[in-house]
Amino acid sequence: MEHERLSETYVVKSREESLAASRSLLTITLIATIGMAAHGFAMTLTGAVLPQIMQTFAIRETAAGVILAAGAFGFMSGSLLGAFVIDDFGTKPVLLAAWSTVIVSLAAIGVVQAYLLMVIASFGLGLGSGLLETSLNVLPTQIGGGAGLMNIVHMGYGIGALSAPLLAGALIAAGHSWRLPFWLTASVPLLLAARSLTAPLPAAPKIAAAQTERQPVWSLLRQPMVILGATALLFYVAAELGVSSWIVVFSLKRLHLPQFMASVSLSLFWGFILIGRLGQGLLARWLTLPSLIVGGAVLFALALLGVGLSSSGELGLAFLALAGLGASGIFPNIMAHTNRLYPRQIGVITGTLATLACAGSFAVQPVMGWVAEHYGLSTGLLGLSGCMAVVALAYLPVLLGKVKPSQV
Repeated sequence: MEHERLSETYVVKSREESLAASRSLLTITLIATIGMAAHGFAMTLTGAVLPQIMQTFAIRETAAGVILAAGAFGFMSGSLLGAFVIDDFGTKPVLLAAWSTVIVSLAAIGVVQAYLLMVIASFGLGLGSGLLETSLNVLPTQIGGGAGLMNIVHMGYGIGALSAPLLAGALIAAGHSWRLPFWLTASVPLLLAARSLTAPLPAAPKIAAAQTERQPVWSLLRQPMVILGATALLFYVAAELGVSSWIVVFSLKRLHLPQFMASVSLSLFWGFILIGRLGQGLLARWLTLPSLIVGGAVLFALALLGVGLSSSGELGLAFLALAGLGASGIFPNIMAHTNRLYPRQIGVITGTLATLACAGSFAVQPVMGWVAEHYGLSTGLLGLSGCMAVVALAYLPVLLGKVKPSQV
């Protein structure tokens, strides 16, 4: 009889522990997904209002590219910093520092009057966003998720990136300042920071697996899969953020769309990225991640060619939708494919990939500004198409089996 009571008590405790674990996983998934949505919103907002920023500060495309490059440099710095802090101290302090930096920077962009201060505020927003990029990409793998969960979390980014241009376009069309969306956005990170403070986020990998030997950082970064993944992300993010930052200006000047529809063009791109990510989990059941990455890169490259050569709004928007579908699975699939090989050093891997990805954006923004000013944005978009061809070529050896997990 006593044995039966002990068995029942054990079963009840096991159920309670299982329910608690499930609630914890759900909380972490929601923090990552909603956090990605806020991250995507903030990251896309500057591109959505770039024509108004240029008008406010009386600058042309090259100077606008400097503002974007400052944000990209901040992003790169934040991603690199987060890479090493997460492995030693865990995700929570990085998330709290990230949200705090994003809140201050968004508020600053809402009030600065000088061009130099705008550049500094853009750097701050990029710095906080880089810390977010690393920490939010770490969470899905830390809780045992694969490519499916990574795509769900990145759907959050797509929702935020889809919403930002729509909100900004609607507010500007209604006669409000382009600064208003930045002020409104600052309230969301405040709520997320408060929830992250009490959430049961995973411990630092170094603490959770102190007895497990970890590879030296430089040895890890020389691994073929890390190099190929970093190369692919460098050129992918150059193309993705190049489109996000300049497509509204392109839609106004080349496709001759009205202001609100120009904002919708950016939402259309991110909307089809979101649709594509909805299907990535299903496609991954029948196709390998390398095949999804290479196939998506080829589609993105060809679609960008179409956008750059379009002279009508309808045709340009159709190609832009295809570009979004092609782009949809590249970033999360590369992250998932590389992260699962190094679960004990996930912070370094994620941060390194994100840092080099940001380097692509940092390099492309001033170049796009200069090319746009001297040769037109159509030429710039053709260059972004070339970036996506490099992505396909970088991951082709993995698809063909030339670089295998046993080599890594």
